[in-house]
Amino acid sequence: MKKLTKFLIYVNSIKDSDRTLTNRVADIIRERGGVVSVASGDQDTEGGSVRSDLIRDKEAVIVLGGDGTMLRAAHTTSKYKLPLTGINLGTVGFLAETDFSRAEELIDRLMSGDYNMVDKMVLEGKICREDSEERYTAINDIVIYRDGKLRIIMLNIFVNGQFFETYKADGVIISTPTGSTAYNLSAGGPLVSPTARNIILTPIAPHSLTGKSFVFADTDRISIEVVEKSEKEGSSALVSYDGYKDVSISESCKCDISVMDETVKFISVSDRNFYDILRSKLG
Repeated sequence: MKKLTKFLIYVNSIKDSDRTLTNRVADIIRERGGVVSVASGDQDTEGGSVRSDLIRDKEAVIVLGGDGTMLRAAHTTSKYKLPLTGINLGTVGFLAETDFSRAEELIDRLMSGDYNMVDKMVLEGKICREDSEERYTAINDIVIYRDGKLRIIMLNIFVNGQFFETYKADGVIISTPTGSTAYNLSAGGPLVSPTARNIILTPIAPHSLTGKSFVFADTDRISIEVVEKSEKEGSSALVSYDGYKDVSISESCKCDISVMDETVKFISVSDRNFYDILRSKLG
């Protein structure tokens, strides 16, 4: 693979508030003749993207934080089409490539070209309103959940234009294989190999004895609409994309979900496979 020498470090400013860890990673890169700039996820963005002066001419993004920081970095750098890799400063951390104790090894392998590229499947959610259309993307999951009072919502699910099921639940999770280890897992959904290409649908706390997860093909198109409970009581929900952006949806609109042609590239230097990582992360 190409030797990488120009990096953006994208840091979670809460988990490394004094920049001690960030500065150490930057020093390692500079000691080896590389070029580096630093962006804080909550400070160095303009119009939803990392400032161009920080990321211009860079070849890869090294993320310092947990899985949430990895997802935020992927969204805020997406227009630059750069591969990402992570140094975990969080807890479980499935998306981050390694922990801080192995940061030097990670950088050495990136700068020597000793790494692999991994393509991550991306979902697109299209919210169709009466007079407009909004599009958003997700690497982990799209979650539709109740807005406001502690009561269930009703959601009609359509697959390829055909009615599939009505869920009475707190909501539903539509996940990629990458996101199967996230909210989908805690809601009782199946774990899916990240190299697979599937869409996973899992209800959140379904008010049913038969509420199950379903795994669909990557060519399937899923549509979800909020069902109006009664004429006196309107229904509304929120649509969350990777926990990064929340959008309101009511019974007058619909969310269409499909797999995008383009992917997000992650850099891997690990010699362990997915199943080894599962055993170590989840015990």
